[in-house]
Amino acid sequence: MYVGVVAQCNPNDQVESWYDWFKDMQNQTIEMYGKPLTVAQENQVGDSIHLQLINETPLIGEHAKQRHINQMVKRISQYVERKEVRYQIHVLADRSTLNAFSIAGGHVYITEKMLEWVENDDELAFIIAHEIAHIDRKHGARKVQTSELAAALIGQYDPSFAGLASQAVLVATAPFGQIDEYEADKWGAVLANKAGFNPRKGLRFFQKMGEKEQYSMYEKIIRTHPYSVERINCLDDFLRNELGL
Repeated sequence: MYVGVVAQCNPNDQVESWYDWFKDMQNQTIEMYGKPLTVAQENQVGDSIHLQLINETPLIGEHAKQRHINQMVKRISQYVERKEVRYQIHVLADRSTLNAFSIAGGHVYITEKMLEWVENDDELAFIIAHEIAHIDRKHGARKVQTSELAAALIGQYDPSFAGLASQAVLVATAPFGQIDEYEADKWGAVLANKAGFNPRKGLRFFQKMGEKEQYSMYEKIIRTHPYSVERINCLDDFLRNELGL
């Protein structure tokens, strides 16, 4: 474990301490050497990614819950810090995968199966707020900057970011990583709470997700998301001690 570096949610966890160190170094590298990404560019890249993404998995334009989740996004996004980003939610025509994710530029996606699987609006709001939090905390934007910086290092620098459209789906589906997931859990809870939802329902979401998980140190090292039990402990502590819930 690196001296002076502790994990975001599990201070004595060496794996998470390493992740924290690596994420901090990655963010510093982007700040020092990456090209600044304006909101207009982020929206443009996000729209390009969106168009390619829906070629892979079609959207449901008139889902029965579309108006309802649109209203949820409107309520939650009132409290984001980056208000200049356009937030919108799309339902993917996927009845077999439990998934929700977001990309740069304010696009949030949720599968049909996830919409059917959640038990109540508070749980659904936490999931949506979590994805909005990724965008608001610039996790999606940093993925774009990281991809562009990597391209520059191999001599394919594109000052407009337009070249990323050709690798849009790869950029969109690349995982955020465990540290970003913890941060999105916390900030998502704040956003959901401010919007009038009960973020404690997020604990129930993770309890269900964790029912089939079995802890393995090797798997923890290679996982893109923390184990659900770890997220439960982290979120519960945050809700009690930071939000008083």
